[in-house]
This record gives sequence, C-alpha cells and structure tokens, in this order.
Amino acid sequence: MDIKAYTPADFLALRQFVERLGYRLSLSHRPFVDYYYASRNWCKLYLYMDEHEGITATYGLESLRFEYQRREMKIGFGSSTYAIKSGAALYLFFFADDSCPVRLAHGGSADTHSIVRSMGWTYCSGVKVYVLNKTYAVFPGDSGIRKAAKWVARKVARSKIASYAARIPAQVRQRLSVREERLFQNDLLPAESPFTFRFAPPVEYLNWRYNTQLSFVRYRVFRILENGHTAGYVVINEAPEKLIVAQCDGTDVRSLAYGVLLSILEAGSGDRSPRSVVLTCSHPMMQEIYGKFGFQAEPEDRPFFIGTLQGPADIVPDTSNWLINLDWGDNGLRSPFLDELAQNNSPVKTHSR
Repeated sequence: MDIKAYTPADFLALRQFVERLGYRLSLSHRPFVDYYYASRNWCKLYLYMDEHEGITATYGLESLRFEYQRREMKIGFGSSTYAIKSGAALYLFFFADDSCPVRLAHGGSADTHSIVRSMGWTYCSGVKVYVLNKTYAVFPGDSGIRKAAKWVARKVARSKIASYAARIPAQVRQRLSVREERLFQNDLLPAESPFTFRFAPPVEYLNWRYNTQLSFVRYRVFRILENGHTAGYVVINEAPEKLIVAQCDGTDVRSLAYGVLLSILEAGSGDRSPRSVVLTCSHPMMQEIYGKFGFQAEPEDRPFFIGTLQGPADIVPDTSNWLINLDWGDNGLRSPFLDELAQNNSPVKTHSR
C-alpha cells in the first residue's frame, strides 16, 4: 500500500480506476484533472495505491482562504472521494488532516453527510439554492402526464434572461454598473467586508481557479462599479443551458446583490432562448433582492458542514451574515465539460485519400 499525490504521469492508472468504478466522473477528463489537481500546491488529489490493483481510492483536498470575524481561516474543501476497497477513501481523508485540519462540505453525497455527522461536524442551516428559469428536468420514473406538464412549464414559465432587466430599480441602475474583465487585479478585492464569514482568496488564486481561458469551463469576471468606483466583483460560470454565480464579493450587501444581477443580465444579454441561472445565498437582504428579481428558492437548504477530525470547528453556525457561493472547491466543475460537449457536437471527420 502506498499513498501519493496525483501527477499527470498517473492519469492512465486514474482512468483505469474510474473504469472499474463503472460510472462517468470528472476524473476521467484529463484537462480538468491535470489543471485542478496538479498545477498548484494548494489543490491535490490523494491516491491510495495497491501494488497489484493500482489505484483503489481517491480523495481530493483544496486549501482555501476564508475570513471569519475578520480573522483568516484556512479551510479544506474535499472532493472526488471514491473507493473500490471499503475504508480506503476514509483512510485518505484522515491522512490529509495535517494539511488542512478544518474542513467544510458544501453539498456532497449522502455518504459524505453520514461521515461528517458521525464526526460531529457542525451543520450550518440557512444556505439556500436559488434558481431562475427552472429547467423542469424529466426523470426516468416520470409519468406521461408529468412529462407533458414539465414540457409546458419549460415553454411557458421560462423567459430570456434579458427580459428580467426591467426588474432592476431605476435608482440602482443610476449608481451601479458592471464591466467585464479578463483578469483579476488587486483593486477588485474589497478592502472592507460587511460579512462575518466569506471566502477571501488572493488574486493569484482567483486567476487560477476562475481562469477565463480554460478549455473545459468558461468563467466570466465582472467588476462592480458604484458611482464609477470599484465595489466588488462577480464570477459567472457559463454553460450552454445554464449560468452559475460561481463567486462574488463586495463592500456592501445590497450593491453586491444588485451587482450579481447586473452581471447575470450582461452574461445573458445575447441569449436567443431562456437559460437557467443558479446561485446560493444565506443573507436575508440578498435573498429578498434575488426573490424580487424572479429567483425561486429550492425547498430544502443546501447541506453545509464545517468541522475537524476531532469534532466541531470553532465557529458559530449563524449563516445570516455569511457570503456563500456555489462554485467553491470542485463545485461547478462537472462532466460533461465544455470541450467534451464541443467534441460530441462536432461533425464527424473522415480521412481523405
């Protein structure tokens, strides 16, 4: 048995591991794996290696910089937890403790929730998922009537993103605007924050994680301007059928919420058909603004846990003044990726003689 951090030389073995698991995973897409897990020291994929069987478990861990009550917190975000051998992934989870003693789970599977609850992690309630232009996806067990109802809802209850522009108050438009940027600059990061808990990475990290030039995902970065002065930023993860508010931060709660909406309108301004938009939020004032714009909250909170291997973390789980975004860790980095979709939709090439 051996434990090691993934390098590009391990991809063949990793692909064989995914094939043995028997279902489609982001780990089978090399551009994503090599970039996310092997291009910076703050994000690693730990491999449980068996001399005869190859890889038998994986566990990814990204080290994130947060601020809680104005002090810096280093928190680990776990990802890609899979195993062929029982207990192997959990072993990797404990092995990685030294690099990031405090961890969070933002979403995750039922198995993940069972593990973190058994370790006494703190469940932080109030993190809502908000959706604009719900997709009304059809599932295998849906009846014919239900499928028809969803088809009608997709046609009637969805509108192009640009049609929501009138819901931004005139006085807001007079003082707020957004401008798209290619890169993060230091002046985009807010010097002051109204939030008790927020993700506060440096510019180097932001330009890596939300790189606007990646082949497998498209990120768009918007600068929020209030009366001509920078008041924060918004990152949009753009896919053909959906926009995700990946990350945002700002100096004022209301200005940030409206900056998010203006960024969504800008990203969807050229749409020919409706796209859905998804974001997370736990702040009541921001939730109210999103609701008036047309976002609808999902009925259940999004699972959000914080803890250590010894139990709860030293944090008060009142999320009402937290800034929570959806695309942290590997959230938002899911197969099929954009380059996979482009390849699948490209015309069949033939060899000329």
